[in-house]
Amino acid sequence: MEKVPFRQYAALLSQYLKPQWIRVTLLAFFMFTGIGLGLLNPQILRYFIDTAEAGGETRSLIIAGCVFFAIGLLGQVVMLINTYLGQDVGWRATNQMRGDLAHHCLHLDMSFHHERTPGVMVERVDGDTAALSNFFSEFILQVIGSLLFLAGVLILVAREDWRIGIALTGFVVIAIIVYNLTRNIAVPIYAAEREGYSRLFGFLEERLTGIEDLRTNGGIDYTMDRFYDVNRDVYDRAVKAHVMGEVLQTISGVLFALGIALTMGMGIYLYRIEAFTIGTAYLVVHYTMMLRGPLIMIGRQMNELQRATAGFRRIEALYRTAPTIADGTEALPASGALDIEFDRVTFGYTEDEPVLKDVSFQLTSGKSLGLLGRTGSGKTTITRLLFRFYEINSGHIRVGGKPIEKILLDDLRNQIGMVTQDVQLFNATVRENLTLFDPEIPDDRILSVIEELGLSEWYQSLTDGLDTLIEGTGLSAGESQLLAFARVFLKDPKVVILDEPSSRLDPATEQRIDSAVQRLLKGRTSIIIAHRLGTVQQVDEIMILADGEIQEHDERKQLVQDPDSVFSQLLKTGLETFN
Repeated sequence: MEKVPFRQYAALLSQYLKPQWIRVTLLAFFMFTGIGLGLLNPQILRYFIDTAEAGGETRSLIIAGCVFFAIGLLGQVVMLINTYLGQDVGWRATNQMRGDLAHHCLHLDMSFHHERTPGVMVERVDGDTAALSNFFSEFILQVIGSLLFLAGVLILVAREDWRIGIALTGFVVIAIIVYNLTRNIAVPIYAAEREGYSRLFGFLEERLTGIEDLRTNGGIDYTMDRFYDVNRDVYDRAVKAHVMGEVLQTISGVLFALGIALTMGMGIYLYRIEAFTIGTAYLVVHYTMMLRGPLIMIGRQMNELQRATAGFRRIEALYRTAPTIADGTEALPASGALDIEFDRVTFGYTEDEPVLKDVSFQLTSGKSLGLLGRTGSGKTTITRLLFRFYEINSGHIRVGGKPIEKILLDDLRNQIGMVTQDVQLFNATVRENLTLFDPEIPDDRILSVIEELGLSEWYQSLTDGLDTLIEGTGLSAGESQLLAFARVFLKDPKVVILDEPSSRLDPATEQRIDSAVQRLLKGRTSIIIAHRLGTVQQVDEIMILADGEIQEHDERKQLVQDPDSVFSQLLKTGLETFN
């Protein structure tokens, strides 16, 4: 696997650490302070040993001991501060990255999301960025700090004797080279591990979402068999990754043992030729033993860097995935309803299977269209194209007289409101669910919409009013549908799409909101996807789709009066549903 160039890591660090330059500066200050204290204490020990051997004053030994204790205590305090600042910097950086990545994913094409389960996307946005938190915090703190500490030790040892300084420097250089060589071997293994977890999370999310269907159709046993297969794959990948980590740790341990043996041998030799005192010999050995921490830390962080590299690659790949739908540059008219026009539109989710075939129709501003058709006829696809979730294969779509590809996406989607059968509720307050977390919508407007929809009685039953928490799916289907209507009222769009909005309401609730719905549609262009003929009794026009083509389209009154029309035949047969 191709390694990540250093400049990409540097660019990543600059992007997310530059805004935190004050914290990073403090982190660097305390890191250097900790290194200095760590290098100073062995010098105190050397002084203590040599003074004791020479029969020095007890007072000097006591002072040396107190200084040693004070430096050790101060070093622990500095270490705690380093740890706090490192974690703070790391999580701030990764939280920002997580937000940037989520924002990027939300703007990708719908086809991209249809090809990936929510579980996979959660692992991409959260799991991979979490793997990089260590890169921003501990990696900088530990690796750079360890390298500086190693340099300090080597300089101080070389000052005692150039021969042992050269030998120890050679050992450290070889150790670092070995660590770097192991990096490329580990990256594919850690990448495979993260991919395995991504598949596992995606599998669990998909099965848990459809748990009712699994239970009612006896799919539990099959699901568990598949779960064991996916879990076994994750186990194999995780074991390989863990073994690789242990191999790296073993390499570090062997290198450390060789370094200790080298220093002890040279220390004994220099002491015998009287180039070293006992205190100096101890100092060099102690410094060498202190190398264990930095070398193990570097090995551990290089191990973690493999995981970070795997996550970084996946994040980079996700960022390279660009939306194919380019934003427009023109705004829609500021007032009035919008007309809609489809001109010989052909579209398919795959090139070989068109869902809409040469569809052409016009819907005048302020008019309502009842859209009928069997499942798979293309009704929902028309609404998706109006939101420009997909690009059409051929033809033209115009909204408000403007080509849809030239309209600003935010403006287009803000001016189209939709009520679907399946309402997404969030574990948040009633206010947040109604406004979709828009804090600029005042409470008095929300209460006005609630009253206009005839929901005052429901609102009075709430324990904390607009601050009442909606937990999970605690609301009935009818209540959820009413919240969806309120959302559209608050959005106040110029085009309204209703996907059989009353299909989940009981007759009493349906009657209660029918007049409010008519007020919502008044003065707006509207499309009503109907599965029941009763839903389109008051629309201006009827359009029936069949196999992606327009089977019939005219004013409702004209179709009712025409005994040969498909719609008239449906009314005569008394068919209640059209599926």
